[in-house]
Amino acid sequence: MVASPVIVLTSLLIGGIGLVILVLTLRWLRRATDQRKIRLRARKSLQAVSTETPVDNPNEDARKRGLASIEGHFTVTRRVLVPLILVLTGVGASIPFLDKVPAATLSVLVACVAGLLGLAARPLLENGMAGLVLSFSRHVNIGDTVKVHGWYGVIEDIGPTHTAIRIWDWRRYVLPNSEMLRAPYLNYSAVDRFQWADVEFHVSPDADLEQVRALALAVPRESSAFAGHEAPRFWVLDLGPHATRCRVAAWADSPQECWQLEHDIRYFLSARIRDAGILTHVHRVSNARDALAGGILGSREENP
Repeated sequence: MVASPVIVLTSLLIGGIGLVILVLTLRWLRRATDQRKIRLRARKSLQAVSTETPVDNPNEDARKRGLASIEGHFTVTRRVLVPLILVLTGVGASIPFLDKVPAATLSVLVACVAGLLGLAARPLLENGMAGLVLSFSRHVNIGDTVKVHGWYGVIEDIGPTHTAIRIWDWRRYVLPNSEMLRAPYLNYSAVDRFQWADVEFHVSPDADLEQVRALALAVPRESSAFAGHEAPRFWVLDLGPHATRCRVAAWADSPQECWQLEHDIRYFLSARIRDAGILTHVHRVSNARDALAGGILGSREENP
């Protein structure tokens, strides 16, 4: 039985719409890929922590890896999307002719396809779709400094199924894209790269807080990672019976420099407090224990 002109025209219209969708999808995919490359090239530093490495130029090496990853993901995505859109277009164009296919044959075909997709291809499809969302999301990019599941590092690769994070000690933390999409993570590079480095420390309740404040505010300026956008800040957080809890904070220009700035604050502050003769709660408690132990021993010697 020959198909009516209406059925033929409907099938051709569906096919034309599918081709238009294919062209627009490829254009969007290329535009999104180029934008991610531009953002990656604009990164000044692609390290979680500034360290000496066997690589001559770690930032350039990471940038090349990232650009290759973006281009590779674009190629894989294109190879997946083009056949998928063509298959869906073919299925849509054949819908007007389904009344000519035996119902039993159609039911068996649909059941086989559904079973294959539901069992064998579910993890692949789940991670693949999550990879598409991550690759073209503005919330996460290759080169971003993130903290996921307690791991601190830089996103090195967003592949079709997995995301690789180069953590601060240069190991790779790899997790499925679906897990990366579901898991809460902290992105230090989402909007800007300025970081607020803060360090808590304790001093004896007998310490002169004006002296402690002056030392704490001067320490961040000794670090090369300190950014002078704003003067350092100092707060007294708690007045306990054994210690006074304090915090000093200052700005850094990037997550990498924030890591270094926090280290420098701890290092220099410890030295300055020791040089000034300011006691911490540890010294205070240990001195009290020594005095108590000395009193007990003295009383035992007096009363054998």
